[in-house]
Amino acid sequence: MSKSSKKSIERDEKKVLLELMKDSSQSINVISKKLGYSRQKIWRIIKKLQGEKTVWGYTAVINCEKIGMKNFLLLGKRTSKPLPQEMINLVLNRKLEKMAKKNNCILDDTYYLNGVYDFVSTFKANNILDAKRYQEEFNRLYKSYIEKTMILEALFPLRMNGILNPDINNLSEFF
Repeated sequence: MSKSSKKSIERDEKKVLLELMKDSSQSINVISKKLGYSRQKIWRIIKKLQGEKTVWGYTAVINCEKIGMKNFLLLGKRTSKPLPQEMINLVLNRKLEKMAKKNNCILDDTYYLNGVYDFVSTFKANNILDAKRYQEEFNRLYKSYIEKTMILEALFPLRMNGILNPDINNLSEFF
């Protein structure tokens, strides 16, 4: 394959990805019309991107207030003590999701970071008490490997999963 055709394929894939990032619920027909490509081409690109794990999945962006929940962040700083394989396996085996569910929380995103904190986990909970229970259980599980954790409650989402909050004008209540 020539360099120009490889670049063309990558450019087409990026255009499809950008459309999916704007609104992943768009049909293949809508994306094909917007980009001027055939339905089949869009379908092939999406299947390829899913197969390569460039696209992991799709999600709905939910207004937590409408379902009686709040958004929280759990920030954590590790100790310098290396994690043993058994602790790494807890992460790989999705122990955090199970702990969150047990404490009436729903995990959204978890990132390992470079900076003052080593990880952040975003999640939904009914209230601060459920969020604190999740934090406490997390601290117990990783006690000798965590220097500190902090819970933050998100008061108003400006943007979630790249989607601008449709109630952005309500932000003025917080100033």
